[in-house]
Amino acid sequence: MANIVEAIAEHDRDGRPAIIGDLHTTSYQELVELAGRLAGSLERRLDSDKDVCLVVSHPGLVESLALTLAGWSLGRRVAVLPPYLKERELDHALAACSPTLMVSDSSMDVPDSIDFGTLVDAPPGRLGGAASEARLQTFTSGTTGKPKCVDRPVSRLSDDIEQLVLATGIKPKDRVTAMTTALSTTSVLPALCAGATVVTIPLTSPGQFWKSISGNSITVISGTPYAYELAARRKPDPAEVASVRLMLTTSARLRPVTARKIMDDTGLPVRNILCSSESGHIAYNDSDDRERLATSVGRPLPGVQVEIRGEDGSVLGAREAGRICVKSPYTAVQYRNNPDETAAVFRDGWVVSTDVGYLDEEGYLYLTGRNDHKIHFGAAKLDPQEIEDVLLTHPAVDDAIVVGEDHDRLGQIPVARVVVSGLFAMNVGGQPRHVIEGDG
Repeated sequence: MANIVEAIAEHDRDGRPAIIGDLHTTSYQELVELAGRLAGSLERRLDSDKDVCLVVSHPGLVESLALTLAGWSLGRRVAVLPPYLKERELDHALAACSPTLMVSDSSMDVPDSIDFGTLVDAPPGRLGGAASEARLQTFTSGTTGKPKCVDRPVSRLSDDIEQLVLATGIKPKDRVTAMTTALSTTSVLPALCAGATVVTIPLTSPGQFWKSISGNSITVISGTPYAYELAARRKPDPAEVASVRLMLTTSARLRPVTARKIMDDTGLPVRNILCSSESGHIAYNDSDDRERLATSVGRPLPGVQVEIRGEDGSVLGAREAGRICVKSPYTAVQYRNNPDETAAVFRDGWVVSTDVGYLDEEGYLYLTGRNDHKIHFGAAKLDPQEIEDVLLTHPAVDDAIVVGEDHDRLGQIPVARVVVSGLFAMNVGGQPRHVIEGDG
């Protein structure tokens, strides 16, 4: 496949819808024209001798996407700011990808900031041809308040997107969901590179979710675990999923109990995709086995190598849990301006993740938790996700989260917070201690 910019630009005379939002539909022709206009305006403003990162801070999907394509076509680094960043995290993010030029939806009292409207009002321009030199810069979740800037060549991202399109079989006739206005590399970019239509679906209630699916004739549901958790609260009518042929879950593993319920309610398989900012797309679940669909994130995609390693770095055998390590032509290459973290994660062509899991005898990958979320209970290291999975097998438990709380003798103890359905009595020693009335 051509790089992402070229793949989308091929549709410059296509009047079919590229993105359908709540208030406006943007055709492929309109999207490419907007990106070209922005590219021409940016080229006149950016110093060609300086490695300036284009920082996109616009809430609209069409505008963010067009700015990204424009920046990539000029061979630039582009960072799309996630909306959840707090002021302190924003400062760290901008420092990590500096120097920067920020484009927002309004005038900002920030040095080197441009209003989006100023760029659009400039004379028309054309997309450049330097996308092979461009970079995508994304940010980790930043639980420490210091999000890391993941640096990934667009040439690698383009090949990664191509592999995912081939694996999922997305076609131009498909209508693919986007659950947020974020520039998703698992839904938005694959859909547009395949020539399909992206439809933004708001997440306000289970009923609204399924009505939006049917009302927009969605054929491919691509959603985060949160979206499926919300959707699972109401069983859809058969007519509401009549157009759907494929359901994909992205960003994180969908809990088995939720996957089973969605499959029971719709009669359709839910296929996990494992991906990360550092590794790109790692695995895709193409199984026909319902239980494997619910519990595994799939087999490594073509060109992707996965090893499970112990604490000593040794490669473990089938069903032995350890650190998940990934090597492929699609990975990021560094954390920008962060040599210590780069050395810890990017080792000899491998991405050493904090995810913990195992491979079965047929090469299917299973996640069991994260190495950095363990609960240190005495001499044992407990995985909260494994405990949550056990709790969720109880018919009275709708939801559960397990955390570690400090203990003066054991270091930490696991504490579970659960959401129950109906009237449920918790018994200790045969005597009821608490009665909890659930929401139903």
